[in-house]
Amino acid sequence: MLRLAWRNLLRTPGRSLTTGGVVALVTFLSVVLLSLYAGAMDAFFGLLLERTGHLVVRVEGYREKQVLEDLAFPPPDLSLPQGARVEGVLEGAALAIAGERSRPVALTGLSREGFSRQGNLLKAGRLPEASGEALLGEALARALRVGLGDEVVAYAPGGEGIGVFAFRVVGLVDLPESHLEARTLLVPLEDAQTLLAPGRVTRLEVRLPGVGLYEEAPLLALKASLQEDLAPRGLVVETWLEANPGYAAILPLYRVVMGVYVGFFFLLAGLILLNALYLSLVERVREFGLLSALGLSGRGVMALVFWESLLLVGVFALLGLGAGLFAHLEMADGFRMPLPQWILEQYREFGLPEVLYGRLGLSDLLLVLGYALGVGVLAALWPAWLASRLEPVEAMRYVP
Repeated sequence: MLRLAWRNLLRTPGRSLTTGGVVALVTFLSVVLLSLYAGAMDAFFGLLLERTGHLVVRVEGYREKQVLEDLAFPPPDLSLPQGARVEGVLEGAALAIAGERSRPVALTGLSREGFSRQGNLLKAGRLPEASGEALLGEALARALRVGLGDEVVAYAPGGEGIGVFAFRVVGLVDLPESHLEARTLLVPLEDAQTLLAPGRVTRLEVRLPGVGLYEEAPLLALKASLQEDLAPRGLVVETWLEANPGYAAILPLYRVVMGVYVGFFFLLAGLILLNALYLSLVERVREFGLLSALGLSGRGVMALVFWESLLLVGVFALLGLGAGLFAHLEMADGFRMPLPQWILEQYREFGLPEVLYGRLGLSDLLLVLGYALGVGVLAALWPAWLASRLEPVEAMRYVP
């Protein structure tokens, strides 16, 4: 049966190559798409993790609180595993004044480690190294008409701090989000505390070594341990995904959406395969009638059509899979999106880097092969059923 099915495919090499080529192309594109999108997701969530840390400690109910005095707290000592790092961050509103110009800003106090992560955003100048030095968003610097070496005064009355602090601009940052760039003022944590809330922070960021991007078990275990100690102080511990619920909602939908995309590609391939199998049936009605007259049962005829479909899909799906894996290996080393500059600007608005790294898992390969196998079976159902219903005598008299 298998040999006969293979011989039948070779009888029409043009049609078989065309149909198989479509299957191979769809398989190749599906593998590349899955690798590309997984790499984009990793880049996006990696950036999110870098910004927030693995765990975040804030005051309980912080989402409903607006006043800095209600959001700031003295940083407690945390019992952390070896190698873990904790960084304090103080965020507050202020008015940035330069000469006669002023702009409302989101003032953020960072530790030295926090500033080191801003290095890839640095457009000009250097990172702050001493008290009284600051980074400004490029858009904010243009609005205030200041540059490197100029003085900017942060004014924040009504708090527990001194309410006014002069900073020297030592660097300009180019943020992915342009609307944030126009309001960003980054200063040393100690200066921010002096200005806004002495000895306090609005959040603690905990970073753990050796924890994968999507590993939740070690985070949840440490969260439970810390929460037990911090709850009496009115503090809450969140994982980086819990701290960003809007983005976290994307993860469960990602595989569903990608499954739908890949399924749509294979649906188109299935329609082409169905057309090829039906044309083959029409051309071979007399042959099927002869096989039935020689004793081949209806199930045997159906099996022959199924074998032809599965052989065609299987061989070319494996070829497409091999080509897709080769492309994935190239993308896994890093690649730039071949997009026009104006699209890349929109791309950066979401905070995504221009260089991505493809990622492909076993489940992705099984998804593609499963779709290919499913298409091979479903596309053959109707032609196989028609072939099995042919009457031998009438079929042998058939003239196409």
